Amino acid sequence: MSSFPIGDRGPSSMPASQRPPVILIVTALLFGLAALAVPRFGTLGNIENVLRIAAILGIVACGQAIVVILAGIEFSFGASAALASVVIVMALPTTGVVGAFLLGSLLILGVGMVNGLLVARFSVPPVIATLGMLMIASGLAAWLAGGLPIDAPPSDAFSFPARGRVLGIPVPILCAAAAFAVLHLLLAKTRLGRGWYLVGANATAARLAGLSVPRLVFSGYAVAGLFCALGAVILTSRVASGQPMLAPNLPFETIAACAVGGLPLGGGRGNVLQVACGVLIVAMLNNIVVLLNLPTAYQLILLGTLVIGAVLLQRDWAFLGNAVRLLTNGRRG
Repeated sequence: MSSFPIGDRGPSSMPASQRPPVILIVTALLFGLAALAVPRFGTLGNIENVLRIAAILGIVACGQAIVVILAGIEFSFGASAALASVVIVMALPTTGVVGAFLLGSLLILGVGMVNGLLVARFSVPPVIATLGMLMIASGLAAWLAGGLPIDAPPSDAFSFPARGRVLGIPVPILCAAAAFAVLHLLLAKTRLGRGWYLVGANATAARLAGLSVPRLVFSGYAVAGLFCALGAVILTSRVASGQPMLAPNLPFETIAACAVGGLPLGGGRGNVLQVACGVLIVAMLNNIVVLLNLPTAYQLILLGTLVIGAVLLQRDWAFLGNAVRLLTNGRRG
């Protein structure tokens, strides 16, 4: 497993005060450079727009982070969100807004539980299990919707998760903040989170230590499904329709955010700061592409390059961290 000094092994980690927040510095540098070089990037309106976009990605990335810490991967998030959006809109006349959102959330939770069952109990590789579920959910969404989007009736209650405000703050941003807080509590303060770290680092050692590895893996995929469900509700509210092709790049963007943030894809390490910074970097770069009027295909090219570059950098991150410390100490001197 590659060394990544800004990672987090849970209870046995080096104290945070001894680790430079390199990813935080990189995120701040990117923001500063973009604000100077890209017109309108640093305006308050655009910053709020970036945070709104980052909110949904961040919520779902919290779920992806749990799976990555478990040394797994989740490819079915986008298809699950699409299927849930179709079911939500179709259920609206019968169940009402709250019931429809709850039904869609339970559906995504069920997908996460099935993925966890396949990986934990039947030893299906995470890539195969979640790719298979991606295809199943995509097919079901297309079949239910007839291949076309289904518009939701206009409703203030339906649009509130995406467009509402509480104390002047957009609801998606508040939900993202709550999601990051919950993830931090799970990873840093609970036995469940410590178990996820141990299983991801060495499943055999975790089993010998008396931990129920299948139960921990199952719970990780189920909790990841809950994070995805919250993101899917906000996303469906934003587009105001059930779309069988909703957010096809969502799983890849969440994987990119985790990788860019520094979570080793081999599992066993990672923290909330890394996830949040990775999400902001991905959201800022996507926003820069839009502001510069570049083709949307550039976003995919950029994401792919980011993921590969981030994984390569993980092998040499210690060098980068030392360079940042030297520069910081030099400026203080």
